[in-house]
Amino acid sequence: MELNLGTIRSDLSGFNTISNIAKQTKDSFLNSIELNFSYCSFFEANMAAPLYSVIARLRDELNDVSINNMQSSVETILRKNRFLTVFNQPKLSDYNQTTLPFKIFKLTAGEQFNDYLNRYMKGKGIPTMSKALTKRFRQSLLEIFLNAAIHSESGLGIFVCGQFYPQKHRLDFTISDAGIGIRENVRRYTRRKVNSCNAIKWALAEGHTTKSGSQPGGLGLKLLKDFVQRNKGKLQIVSNFGYYEFDADGDFCDKMDYSFPGTCVNLEINTTDTSSYCLSSELNGNDIF
Repeated sequence: MELNLGTIRSDLSGFNTISNIAKQTKDSFLNSIELNFSYCSFFEANMAAPLYSVIARLRDELNDVSINNMQSSVETILRKNRFLTVFNQPKLSDYNQTTLPFKIFKLTAGEQFNDYLNRYMKGKGIPTMSKALTKRFRQSLLEIFLNAAIHSESGLGIFVCGQFYPQKHRLDFTISDAGIGIRENVRRYTRRKVNSCNAIKWALAEGHTTKSGSQPGGLGLKLLKDFVQRNKGKLQIVSNFGYYEFDADGDFCDKMDYSFPGTCVNLEINTTDTSSYCLSSELNGNDIF
């Protein structure tokens, strides 16, 4: 089976393209699947994480997945961020240090994920933050990772990568899984047949969680949303048919044409931001910037 991929960016169209691959291969088992990149003139490297959510499921069903006819510019990007090592292609050195390399984490690898953030988040255009805020910021990203580990119900792992785009003045950092998705979790918990967009909005509401026990719940995004609003960045959450986007102007959720098999969270940071950030608790006792 050969499937054509067009240009893929971190937007509704890009996630639809990836989700369409999942739809077309939904019942594939012990099959040979070729992803034809000849029509893909540009691939935003952070989108390797959600693409692998689809590939991981296919490989789990014993399908042989290959990538063919990749244009040299796209191949260079995906060798630099090490995505193509999962297809036995050698990595390229990233001399400009613009990539946060593609990595597959085990569900129990929270400590290794923390190490990854410490190693690769520096020097990627992130605005100046106080030590306390840097710690809270990383904790919020770790919370997204742990949330995926707890809720995905998938043994396939968690897929992480990012890309600093100096000319576009942005840094994208993406965490994706191949699990059951937010909608299924919220339906089980609320016992209501909510759609994908309403499920994402439910999960984003402060205090809402499908966890039991004393652990903090929710998607862990309050601090990140506060930061995105001030930074004029962007936050995207994609799960099943839901495409949610939040920025300084507010939020919206669109229904996608195809269901994304899992959950993906993408944080986009505006790297032209020259502000210095701290927790206002460092100034006046509150926990906002």
